[in-house]
Amino acid sequence: MRLDQGAAALTALSRRRVRSLADAGRLWLNGKAIRVVSRELHTADVVDVLQGDETLAVPRPLPPRLAVLHEDGWLVAIDKPPGVTSQAPRQRAPGELTAQERVALQLAARDGRRAETMLVHRLDRITTGVLLFARQHEAARALSRTWAEGRAEKRYLAVVCGDPGAAVRDVDAPISPDRITPGRFCVTARGRPARTEIRRLAVSRGYALVEVRPLTGRTHQVRVHLAHAGFPVAGDSLYGGGGSVPRPFLHAAVLTIPHPRDRRRLRLEAPLPADMAGFLSDHALRLG
Repeated sequence: MRLDQGAAALTALSRRRVRSLADAGRLWLNGKAIRVVSRELHTADVVDVLQGDETLAVPRPLPPRLAVLHEDGWLVAIDKPPGVTSQAPRQRAPGELTAQERVALQLAARDGRRAETMLVHRLDRITTGVLLFARQHEAARALSRTWAEGRAEKRYLAVVCGDPGAAVRDVDAPISPDRITPGRFCVTARGRPARTEIRRLAVSRGYALVEVRPLTGRTHQVRVHLAHAGFPVAGDSLYGGGGSVPRPFLHAAVLTIPHPRDRRRLRLEAPLPADMAGFLSDHALRLG
């Protein structure tokens, strides 16, 4: 909406009063006084009123903070919780925010102005762990090249149904959208090349803990290749995973990239979510 509309909604002042505040230099947008109240507002814009004798509405609370794993002037990495999308889905619930929007809000609330947060890669809604954003366009271009050249090294941990065995599995199978089920992907000869390495770390009571290294970056690749190998992520109903798990446990544990500033190796690591760690302990699936 327009700045005067948004500021009125945020402050509970009339739009006429908001316009008079702008004329007096008392309405700020992203750290600077602004007089053009027709300016369009965007998610994570910061609106300030230099208060006089007005009574302003209490701002709505921000969503829970996301754990920041790394931040500098070039990029920011967070530990994405389950159930949060990386970017806007086709349909979203009322009030639902993406990880990108939540990061932008979190930085804006801290810094007093809207910050650039450009999505570099994606994690599925069910997946937890390292999610990276560029904080400037030069960084976004460099990181885009990193992904295109296959220089982003990813390591996932997953609880799967069954026992993949002690030998390391190399799944080399092309992936394409499923023609029958929207939002689902499958292995098919007409798909794009995809390759994944799977290594068993522990096995107990019908489940296994596996380390997965996707060597390409296709949508749903880890989930599709695990299911194709006969060991779907436990609880992942989209790909045939059963079991009595509280949710699918798929965790983007480690991401290693050359830093866009100087190409030095940057290793980003997200700790196991508490519920996943508890499940592994309860089922004698010991990591390491």
